Amino acid sequence: PATGFPYSQKSMDIKDPIVIIVSHSGGTFGPLACSNLLQSFSTSIFTVTSEWDTQIGKQLRSMYSDDLLSSRIFSTEVGVRPAEPCSVSVVATHQLLTNIFEHICVTIISDPHFTKASGSIVTERDLQVLERCNQDNIKALEE
Repeated sequence: PATGFPYSQKSMDIKDPIVIIVSHSGGTFGPLACSNLLQSFSTSIFTVTSEWDTQIGKQLRSMYSDDLLSSRIFSTEVGVRPAEPCSVSVVATHQLLTNIFEHICVTIISDPHFTKASGSIVTERDLQVLERCNQDNIKALEE
């Protein structure tokens, strides 16, 4: 696997970047402020939160539409857990982000143009190892 940040001519272009904002509660000041700031120059903002109906979720739904499929909200479905340590939400967020990353890798690997444009050096073997670790993680959670 690669370490560091792969640099290419396109990698430093921040015009309309794809942004993933991670916030368990979906109402923390920092992620909300980032979302507000980024809306002025990106139409590709996504969020990972504990539930679909959070403050940042409402913000993004109003930006795009109220359609569930265009809302750009990924939910761990953990819900609000104010009295619980963050262990459950961290594991759920890790699992969801792993699945998103796997999907991005499959998309990049499937098209040489995407590989070149992204400067990616992810290989089929890297993806196989990631999927094996993903499955092992799910098994460990079930035990």
